[in-house]
This record gives sequence, C-alpha cells and structure tokens, in this order.
Amino acid sequence: MRGSKLMKLRKFAPWLAILFSVSLLALHFFIGGGRTRIITDSYNYLSVSDGVPPGTPFNTRIAGPYIAWFIASISGISNQAAFQVLTFFAVLASLFLLRVLIRDLGGSAEWQGATLLSIGCALAATFGYIPVMADPLLLLFTCVVLLALQRGHFEIAIVSAILAGLTKEYGLLLSPVVAIVSYRRGHRKAAYAAALLPAISFFAITFLPAGTSGHGFQSWRSFVSAMFGYQLSMFQYRGAIQYPQYLYMWAWSAFWPGLVIAFSVVFSHLRRRVRMQDHEVAFLIMSLAVPILLLGDWGRSMLIVVPFACIVATTHRLASRNSFGLLLAVGGLSTALARPFHSDRPLPLAFTLTMTAVSVVSSSLIGLKMLKWAPDGSTEVLRHGVDNPASEAVAPGLSQPQESV
Repeated sequence: MRGSKLMKLRKFAPWLAILFSVSLLALHFFIGGGRTRIITDSYNYLSVSDGVPPGTPFNTRIAGPYIAWFIASISGISNQAAFQVLTFFAVLASLFLLRVLIRDLGGSAEWQGATLLSIGCALAATFGYIPVMADPLLLLFTCVVLLALQRGHFEIAIVSAILAGLTKEYGLLLSPVVAIVSYRRGHRKAAYAAALLPAISFFAITFLPAGTSGHGFQSWRSFVSAMFGYQLSMFQYRGAIQYPQYLYMWAWSAFWPGLVIAFSVVFSHLRRRVRMQDHEVAFLIMSLAVPILLLGDWGRSMLIVVPFACIVATTHRLASRNSFGLLLAVGGLSTALARPFHSDRPLPLAFTLTMTAVSVVSSSLIGLKMLKWAPDGSTEVLRHGVDNPASEAVAPGLSQPQESV
C-alpha cells in the first residue's frame, strides 16, 4: 500500500519540476528585477518589433520580434510586455515538450523530473531576469522539430526549422538534422526541402539592408570577428575571479551532465562502429557546431543542443539510476539558487554560499558517477525493443531503432 502511494507520488515529479521552474522564473521576473530589465540585445529585438531595423545580425532575427508585435497588436500591451509573455510561454512550452520527448524514449518519471528541474531552473534564473530575448523561442522551435521528427511529422519539422533560422542565425543548424533524419526515413522530398528552404529563407532576409539603430554590427564580418573575441573580452571585463564562475553557471545552463553522457554514447558507438539511431545521429550533427557555439555566451547559445543531449542521455543506463537523477536535480537547483538575485533585499550571503557548496559537491559526485560509466569501461545504452520496457510506447520517427552493423 505504501509502495503504491509512493509510485503515484513519483508520477508527479515532472509536473512538480515544471511548477517549481515556472515559480522561480516568476520570482526573478516580479521581485528580482526582470520586469524592467533591458540589455543591449533586448533593445535590438524591440527595435525590430517597432519596425526599425537594427544592425547585423539582429535584422535577421525577426521571428521573435514579429510574434511579439502580433501579440501586442491583438492585446493592446506594449511590445516589451508582449516579448515577456512570449518568453514565459516559450519556457513553459519547451519544458512540456521536453517531458514528452523524454517520456517517449522510455525515461522514468523520476528522470523526467530531475532533467526538467535542472534545465528549468537554469532557464528561470536566466530569462526571468532578462525576458526580452530570442533564445527561449529558439529552444521551443528546437523541441518542436525533435518531437515532429519523433512522430514522423516532417512538414512541421521543416516549418519549425525555417522559423528557428529566422529566430537566431544558428537555428539553421536544425536544417541538416531534419534533412538527414528525413532521408534516413526514406522521405527524400522532405529531406531536400529541409536542406534548402531554411537556408533560402534566411539568406533572403540577409539581403535586406541592415539598419543603424540599436547596437548591432555594420556587417556579418564585424559580427563574426566580435564573436571570436567574445570570451577574451568577457575575461577582461569580469576578471580572473568572476569569469570561471560564469563558465560554471553556463555549464549548468547547457545541461553539462546530459551533454557529457550524450557525447560518451555517440563517440562510443562511433568507436565500436555501431549503427546509430536517428536521435544519436541528430546529436552528432549538432555536436559538430559546439566549438562555434562555445565562442559566445554559451549559457544561451548551447540551448539549441540541450534537447538533443536530453534524449540521448535518456537512453543511457545512468538515466535509470534514481541516485544519479537526484544529484542532477540538486545540482541544477542549487546552481540556479546560487546565482545573483537582483532585488531591493538581496538573499543572505550564507544562503548563497550554502547553495554554491551544494552545487559544487553535486557536480563532483556527478562527475565521479560518470567516470564509473566511462565509455572505455562499460557504456551501456538502453536499446529500444531489447531491454527498454517502455519501447512499445515509443512513437515512430526519431526514436525508431536501427540495426547494428
């Protein structure tokens, strides 16, 4: 009887994780200064919403500003408030879709809750404080692409990939993912459309003249040059003490345990020449862009890779270990709570130091557990239809198993 009640409570783990993440986002937004927070990127997005094109690359990031403008037009609120509503919806919808993706690959309720809490708290701490940003919308389009591929809806995946490319330029990375997965499934026309339409849509926008408002760049060359110098400028601005702290926070925003597990799975299969499943191939494609994504503020830029890492990590044996899931949840939560809270009454220093210590200990224990399951030791992956009890519920599409060679 007691075990039955415990099982019922465990089923609520994903929903509790989403509820807590949304509550933390609201806390940062309403009390932590996010309601009035505007940074340089935010000014550029609002400029697009106002119909005044900014400089490169913001003149091509039109999806979010135009959606915000539409929300403002039909509701009567300001463009800034509309963008904030859009961010809240994008974060919430992304967490719901991530839950579905993880569930469809056989992830337990405990693993769903741990993953959603870790990712959701990082999103809340970041975009609760700077809500006028395009990154949550790009994350949402990424989740839609993955779910559409997983369910075999290639048209939706293509449209979402086009919108992702018009949200931020590296949303174009989803194009080869959709194209290759479609091709592997035998949908040749969808593959060709996925390879061409996002690029055509994006480059059509780039031919429009860039404006002089805001704080964008005069050309793509100057933007790329600044991107390569971002980390150095960040180090010079933050100093040798704060810069590593930012890297640590960014690592949790990028869901580093999931990334490490996903990399170990994919490279283990490459080394052993195992034919990979489509979601593993998709992650491999995205991993090729990681060195470029790490050049900028990768606490945000790496969000496009996070859903791919989630679904690959879900198939690993560690995802079935509740002790590992607990460490993941505690690490993500404590890291988010240790981040600055910008209010008139800051959090006690003792609380911040405690959360920092908990985060570091959790990260260390996670690292030790992953070393135990290193690929040269015993990388075990749940293969659908072999030893995954949830395999019968998996929808055709991205998660369909492939034979080994």
